Amino acid sequence: MFIVWCVIFISLFTVAQTQYGDVRCKCVCPKDMLEHNVVVKFVTVDNCTCKNLINLKDTLCLRCRCEYEARNTMLIKVVVIFIVLVLVALIVYMIGLKVYSFWKPEDLSVRSDVLQERLIQRSRTLTRLDSTVSKWKDSVENQRRNVYNHHSMLS
Repeated sequence: MFIVWCVIFISLFTVAQTQYGDVRCKCVCPKDMLEHNVVVKFVTVDNCTCKNLINLKDTLCLRCRCEYEARNTMLIKVVVIFIVLVLVALIVYMIGLKVYSFWKPEDLSVRSDVLQERLIQRSRTLTRLDSTVSKWKDSVENQRRNVYNHHSMLS
């Protein structure tokens, strides 16, 4: 499988090498003048003119814009390969997590038991707190009754 991918990558690399270069001349003309409004050819800086590239009359070439472009295709290739490798690593990691979770289901039950125990402890704490609050409210109510009705204070 790896060999097949290598052959595909090398063939695409050689096709890309013949179609694209680091330097090119790009002319953009209005759509009504040409079948294709963008023309790209590999010529020198001196020959990057509409006349040399498209072979149009001088009056028609006035509406076209030609630029000589230089770019680093090797850097572009390295960045694309790096991004593809990162994506492949993430996909392999996700598959590994799926396989790992498939083979380790008992950890979930142990963890759920621990969570269940924590919930029980919290409910016990809340019950104790609720009973303490109820006792405090009863005590306050008794004090009110004694102070306002009997005019006596509790000690």
